[in-house]
Amino acid sequence: MTTHNRNLLVIFMGLLLVNVLFFFLGSQRTGVSFDENKFILADTAGISNIQIGEGVALSKNTGKWRVNDQYPADPSVRQLLFSILTRVKVKKPVDIEPEEGIEVAVGGANPLNFRVWGNPTKTKTYFALTGSEEVYEVHIPGYNEYLGGLFELKPAQWRDRLVVDASWRTIQKLTLDYQQSDDSDFTINFDKDFFVVEDIAPIDSNAVVNYLNLFQLFQTNEWLSAGRFEKYDSLAKMPPLATLTIEAINQEAPVVIDIFPKLSGDRFYLLMTYEGSMLVVDDRRMKEILLKKEDFKYKK
Repeated sequence: MTTHNRNLLVIFMGLLLVNVLFFFLGSQRTGVSFDENKFILADTAGISNIQIGEGVALSKNTGKWRVNDQYPADPSVRQLLFSILTRVKVKKPVDIEPEEGIEVAVGGANPLNFRVWGNPTKTKTYFALTGSEEVYEVHIPGYNEYLGGLFELKPAQWRDRLVVDASWRTIQKLTLDYQQSDDSDFTINFDKDFFVVEDIAPIDSNAVVNYLNLFQLFQTNEWLSAGRFEKYDSLAKMPPLATLTIEAINQEAPVVIDIFPKLSGDRFYLLMTYEGSMLVVDDRRMKEILLKKEDFKYKK
């Protein structure tokens, strides 16, 4: 999963570099007999919706993009898609049998409908206009990565990775309830001028503030679709290790997240939101979250 996210970042940075090269060099005539810009959308501002296969529907409402009318879309992944749509070039027509591929329908001022797939080794990307038998190998000049991978993402991978955005300035109450041990539970409450930790006095105020700030712009490593990883599907049916509840003034409702025990040899913890969405968070950050009440006691 981290490898996947790292690959997306590499693609994104590569496309940014290509954009800069296009800006300084401009488009040049190549003398080819086919239309290199056959699949290019020069203006993405007019795009209102994008359907990718049967599972991913991106739509813009009041300036904000959403996935399947449920969740905010990840801005970096959406920007990567737009970079491809504005820079993709036909490398050459190819004499191969067209495949069903993944149907992509771009709606808006300049609609575009095409199919995308790759060769078995995922080193070449093919586009074909919907309803056409003509197949083209496409690429972004100066960039050699497989472009089709973006269209193969699961719905959850298009979702904004932000889980909660709260800090010591906005949090009113935080509870970490360990399901197997009451001795480790703790509750942090805002009381008049500052926070108190139930059953702990005196508290280490710096420890409290640092802990609460862990949830400022807190992101998941990745949202998970059910059925994608059998081990996490099975783990989600087990009792959680702990339940985290955060109440903040900038949230309409409390954030409630179940935290499951880390599987042996795994680098991630499985978490599940109150609505039933599964996500994973790396063990380094989870170790900072899974504290005990005694960790907030002031030590001389």
